[in-house]
Amino acid sequence: MKLLASDGLLARPARIWTREKLTYLRKYATAFMTAMAKKPGPGQWERLVYLDFLCGPGRDIDTDIDEEFSGSPLIALAIEPHFDHLYLADKDSKNVEALEARISVADKPRVTLRTGDCNLIIDNVLKSISGRTLGLAFIDPEGFEVDFATLAKLAKRRIDLLYLFPSGIGVKRNLKNFLAVPESPMDRFWGGKDWRDLPEARRAAGTSQEEDPGKIVQSLVSAFRQKLREVGFTHQDGAAPLFTNTRNAQMYHLLYLSHDEIGLKIWRGIKKISPGGQRPLPGIG
Repeated sequence: MKLLASDGLLARPARIWTREKLTYLRKYATAFMTAMAKKPGPGQWERLVYLDFLCGPGRDIDTDIDEEFSGSPLIALAIEPHFDHLYLADKDSKNVEALEARISVADKPRVTLRTGDCNLIIDNVLKSISGRTLGLAFIDPEGFEVDFATLAKLAKRRIDLLYLFPSGIGVKRNLKNFLAVPESPMDRFWGGKDWRDLPEARRAAGTSQEEDPGKIVQSLVSAFRQKLREVGFTHQDGAAPLFTNTRNAQMYHLLYLSHDEIGLKIWRGIKKISPGGQRPLPGIG
């Protein structure tokens, strides 16, 4: 679907869950920069950076109510205190062109904008980041675009990660078809073939009697988080926000991953209030 925003440039179609995930991004990025912004004195970070390799055109349109709003790269650009540098990329050159036109002249010096596959771009980006750089990455795939190896590379640097794990709309929906072939997109996405032994895979293959879909999907999330812990993301939020569609079908879990207890504490603080402004009931999330 091709959409144009009020500025005449390309926009990305969105729904209510898009707003929800972007609210989490805005809140965490603001808290992250407020806490981590450089201050005079030894031991401070050399730079604070933001990475978004599936950034889109920068504007989204809620197709249910025909209302537009800023996408992740423009949200990150507007965060105060400012990120020292932003590394933005998208595989679609038209998205990149639209985003470039939306970036102000004043902001362009602190932006590196590229066109290409996120799994290829990451190596060059990480080469340009020193060991004294602290970063925040927002990875928001529609399906299986991001290889596990890419996440593992991020885990080797001091980078906090907000990752939209497509537990329902991507993984659960496609498992049966993936099981029918020896090689599938799931292998690179998962970082191996061990996903075939998960409870949900056994259920899709007809070899498990587990009927609770909530437990089944949670097993996918837990297993994926464990793999990320093993490659270096040692601090994680075990109660990942779940996004559902208008029919209440599970779509994504928003995983928070870090190397530092401070980052996890910040995340849990901002997560106490939902995107709609409501505090969760006791014992939930």
